[in-house]
Amino acid sequence: MTSLPSGTRVWLENVRVGADALRVHPLRTVLSVLGILIGSGALIATMAVSDGMTSFARQQVLRNTSVQVISISPRTSVYQDGEWVPVHDYPIFTAADAGALRDQIPDVEASSLVLGGRARVSFRGVRCRSTVMLGTAGLTDFQTLDLAAGRTFSDGEVVHNAGVVVINYALALELATGRDPLSMVGREIHVNGRLRRVLGVQAATGFEDRSDPNLSLYAPIRSAGALLGAPSSGRFAPTIQLRAARVESVNAVRDAASEWLSRRYARWQERVHVAVALEELKQIEEAFLILKVFVGTLVGISLLVGGIGIMNVLLASVAERTREIGIRKSVGARASDIHTQFLAESVAIALVGAAAGLVLGYGIALLVTAIFRYGLHAPIFAVLSPGSVLIATISSSVVGLVFGTYPARRAARLAPVVALSHE
Repeated sequence: MTSLPSGTRVWLENVRVGADALRVHPLRTVLSVLGILIGSGALIATMAVSDGMTSFARQQVLRNTSVQVISISPRTSVYQDGEWVPVHDYPIFTAADAGALRDQIPDVEASSLVLGGRARVSFRGVRCRSTVMLGTAGLTDFQTLDLAAGRTFSDGEVVHNAGVVVINYALALELATGRDPLSMVGREIHVNGRLRRVLGVQAATGFEDRSDPNLSLYAPIRSAGALLGAPSSGRFAPTIQLRAARVESVNAVRDAASEWLSRRYARWQERVHVAVALEELKQIEEAFLILKVFVGTLVGISLLVGGIGIMNVLLASVAERTREIGIRKSVGARASDIHTQFLAESVAIALVGAAAGLVLGYGIALLVTAIFRYGLHAPIFAVLSPGSVLIATISSSVVGLVFGTYPARRAARLAPVVALSHE
């Protein structure tokens, strides 16, 4: 068996001496670990709670805003000399185009081809006008279609132009006329004179107003010719909607979509409009940045507290063990050996404290997020990611090295004669 180099053996021996010193003085070791435990625990708790809050915030942004949506729509008119002038050579996007953009742009999470309009709706003598949103099956990724009953239409139903619709609660309430609105599932209604079966009813929002109802229904896009009146230009102009995977990737997706358009259409800026909610995007990015800075500040304070605790205890340890240091130096230990010993103690303390802090911090995070859920009714859960554990471990090790350096250097600089004469 190949023996280790002499330098490595000496280093390992110094580490062993440092570990023995921790075992010989358990009370001092516990006090040392306590400082980093508090700091590491606060670090883990802060990161787990903040990651959970960030995840919740992103879900709310995705659910309640269009900030992650990039809309690509043909320009059917342009503003010239104070009035809108119709355009006749605008491109007609297809479901294949939406699928190509989703497949070719890495940060696109979902895509859909959509078309909006209004239509007459009737059921058993009740007549009203409703907003109609037509789309591919991916439409549900862009609309809040929480269903109280039934289901949405499938890819197969879109491809085969099935006669199905999904209606919102306000429209179901209008058509049901005193009956349970959810009983509309499975019923057949007339939309613009065409018979359509109701697949599902959206859940109530709580803001339905019978005096000013917001009536809407959703249907496969291939039924546009049947459910919507013919456009004045003679051609429907559907819009492609892309959803970026993250708020931070919205601009990258927009740029990639613009590049895709430039390869397909000459003078595409004059024929196609690419829309992003820039003002909302900027505000949300600023909010996320503030949250990151706030969390980083808390993390820094937590680590500083733990590091100062390590340094203070090790300085006290140097003062207590001055005679021990002198004995080691008198029998041949070098300054680098003493330095390595105390650094090893510091890092060991930091790692043990980090491990204990991981358990403590995660427990605190679970408690705090439980208060959020049951006290504030906010569905926030503690998130302990591998990245957070790695950051906590590395940070604790660095803190041990940084704050253990001064006590180690002080111990290494003690003169043997002075150390041996110390009482």
